[in-house]
Amino acid sequence: MHSDRGPADVFVRLTKTSLRAALLVALALAGCAVGPDYQSPTPAAPDAWTAANASAEPASTETLAAWWRSLNDPTLDALIDAAVRDNRTVRQALARVTESRARRGATRAAFLPSINGSAGASRSDVGTRSTSSIGQFDERDLYDAGLDSIWELDLFGAQRHTFEAATAQLQATEAELRDVLLTLLGDVALTYTNVRTTQMRLTFAERNLRAQEEVLQITEWRAQAGLVSVLDVEQARASFEQTRAQIPSLESALTQQLNRLAVLTGQPPGILTGQLADRKPAPSASLENVVGTPMDVLRRRPDIRAAERRIAAQTAQVGVATAAFYPSLSL
Repeated sequence: MHSDRGPADVFVRLTKTSLRAALLVALALAGCAVGPDYQSPTPAAPDAWTAANASAEPASTETLAAWWRSLNDPTLDALIDAAVRDNRTVRQALARVTESRARRGATRAAFLPSINGSAGASRSDVGTRSTSSIGQFDERDLYDAGLDSIWELDLFGAQRHTFEAATAQLQATEAELRDVLLTLLGDVALTYTNVRTTQMRLTFAERNLRAQEEVLQITEWRAQAGLVSVLDVEQARASFEQTRAQIPSLESALTQQLNRLAVLTGQPPGILTGQLADRKPAPSASLENVVGTPMDVLRRRPDIRAAERRIAAQTAQVGVATAAFYPSLSL
C-alpha cells in the first residue's frame, strides 16, 4: 500500500505522540508529591484564667495593637511614631521581609515555562574575481534569530515544596519584624517612663534639698542660741549633704535615659534633652486591659510564631530533598 507521508511527517507524528504521552504521564504523577506534609502543632495550655482573672473581659485586637495609646500621653505617641519610622533595626527587619518576598516570587516563577531568545546581525564582504581580473566585493547582511522554551514538570512536588518553604520563610520574617516592633515599642515606652520617673525623683530631691537647707540654717541658729547641741547641727548637715549628693547621680541617669531614648527613635544622642526638658508626671496604664487566655497569649507572641514558621519551612525543605532522589521530566 502506497503512503504519501514522508520522513518529516512521520517525525512530526512521533513527536506529537511523545508529547501527548509525556503530558499524560505528568498528569498521572501530578499528585505523587513526596516528602512530609507539615502539621501545625497544638500546644497544651489552659483555655481560661483562674482566680481573679477568670471573669475579666480580654481587650480587643485594636486596643492591643496600639496599647501605648492607653497611656494617654501625646509625647509618647510621637516618640513611638518616630521609632517605627526611623529606627535602624526596624529598617533591617523590613529589608529582610522585602528580600523574602522577592525570593518567594522567584520560586513561584519556577512553575511557569522559561523562554530564551537570541538575535544577531552581521555584515560580510564576499570577494569575487571577474574575467577582467579586477577584484570585486559584495556586501551581504546576515541575520539570525533563535527561540527556545523549556518547562520542567513538577512530578514529585519539588517546586511545590520549594514554594511552601519560601512562603513559610516569608511568614517567619514577617513575624520577626513584628517581634522587633514589639520589643522596640516596649523599650521606648519603658525608657520614656523612666525619663519621667527620674525627672520626678529629681524634682523631689531638689525640694528636699531646699527644705533640709532651711532645717540646717535653723539648727545652726538654735545652736548659736544654745538651744541644741553641735551633734544636732552635724546630723542636719549630714542629711543635707546626703540629699545633695543624690542630685548629680539622678542627673546623670536622666541624661543616659534621654540618650537611649534618642537612639531608639533613630535620632542622635542629646537631641531630646531640650524637647523633654519640661518635667511631667510618668504615664500610668489602666489595670483593666486583659490580653486574653494563656492560649491567646501564646498565639500573639511573634517569636513563637516565627519559630513555628521556620519549622514549617524546614519541613518543606525535606520534601525538596526527597524529590531530588526521583527523576525529573522537562518539555
